[in-house]
Amino acid sequence: MIATTTESGTSLDKILLYHFLMVTAVALLITPLITDNKLFELMLLVSMQIALTCISTLIGLSMGHTINRRAASLLFAVWMLVWCVHLA
Repeated sequence: MIATTTESGTSLDKILLYHFLMVTAVALLITPLITDNKLFELMLLVSMQIALTCISTLIGLSMGHTINRRAASLLFAVWMLVWCVHLA
């Protein structure tokens, strides 16, 4: 596996994984608000996941995004919100 680093020193695989998890969390928070059809929600999430992750990663790379403690804390908080929303 190629583990190149960005200009800011963060490896690309960590940035891609971070953006994948962030896009997934945001999609899981938004899809229940769109419709009550669970099959449609799942199809929408799966079909848009790759495209949105690529766009988010490219934007993050162009902005010089790094994975620091604040970014990891934000990701953790968003996933805790996902759990709270879907368990309630």
